[in-house]
Amino acid sequence: MTHHKPKFLFILFFLASSIQLYAQYGMGKIEEIEAVQSRKLIVMIEEPRERMLNKISRRPNKGTVQDYQADLKTYNENIKAVVEKFWPYNRTGIQYKTYDEIMALRKTKTQEYAVIACLSSEAKSTSAGYNYAHGLYWVKDIKDDFEDRNDGMFSVIIVNTIEDFGKKPVFFLPLFDVFPTKASLVYGIKNIENYFNLRINTKKNGAKMRDEQERAEEELAKRAPKLAEKTLLIREEWLDKELTEENLATFYPYKYRICDRAFMDDVVMSMNPKYAYGVVLPYVMSTSSSNFIVYYQYVMDATDSQAMCFVKPSTGGMMLASGVTGKAGNRNFTIKVITKMVEQIKGIK
Repeated sequence: MTHHKPKFLFILFFLASSIQLYAQYGMGKIEEIEAVQSRKLIVMIEEPRERMLNKISRRPNKGTVQDYQADLKTYNENIKAVVEKFWPYNRTGIQYKTYDEIMALRKTKTQEYAVIACLSSEAKSTSAGYNYAHGLYWVKDIKDDFEDRNDGMFSVIIVNTIEDFGKKPVFFLPLFDVFPTKASLVYGIKNIENYFNLRINTKKNGAKMRDEQERAEEELAKRAPKLAEKTLLIREEWLDKELTEENLATFYPYKYRICDRAFMDDVVMSMNPKYAYGVVLPYVMSTSSSNFIVYYQYVMDATDSQAMCFVKPSTGGMMLASGVTGKAGNRNFTIKVITKMVEQIKGIK
């Protein structure tokens, strides 16, 4: 898939509907957004990619071809289940096609479809832009490889019109799992809708981004105290080494549960109002010549996958990331992150 390198600084802003911080990936025109909303949908499903098969053959300790095929089958089932439940627009005749099938259809010059897909990439270390993984990056234990790669690999969900599939998308958004789970797919689709709503409101109805940001900040401040009434879910792999299921209570005085991916998926798919779920989201900030990665900790309401609170890196950390370290923030939930969350719940500024 061919992708154009971003040549502008990705601007962080609050989405009014989702009440959370985003990197602005894609600047689809209003007519393109409306086209996506009204068109029939094609969902890209995954099949074994030659590059990944070659990687597996060279590194058998990372998994087998059979493991890879089984996980792709699970992913295809998951994205189908999520799209059919949560896609907010035209659900008539949703189709599921591979990359090659979508590209073949694109060559017919049809303009009947929108396309949604997920793909993995990593920020280039010496220049702006990304190295793409040809579909979804995979190892049997993605967490081990995520650590080996120094946190560089991430996956995005993209949406585009079929005639522009393979070019700059109408919108794309980082997900919190390299190999997408149901929970991360729900988050992605919910926030495609929120981005579309924001763009239409700001461009078509004359709303100002500054006003939307202020309203978002006010709404987030109202949502944070409600987290005390819910059970917070955090996946075990996202707990920093200084935190355990037992000692977390020392720093977080509300209900919580350390869970696995399957439990979080079930809660998010069912929109269970008893829960909120914590995630770590990577954002790639890009200038014309370089990239740096910023990690944010969010807590989402399981009822709508919208933020109840979030923790961002320090200003100093951001400045160092842009010029020295290449990274800002922590990819785990630390004691410091938990402390800041509690302050937001209590309304401490």
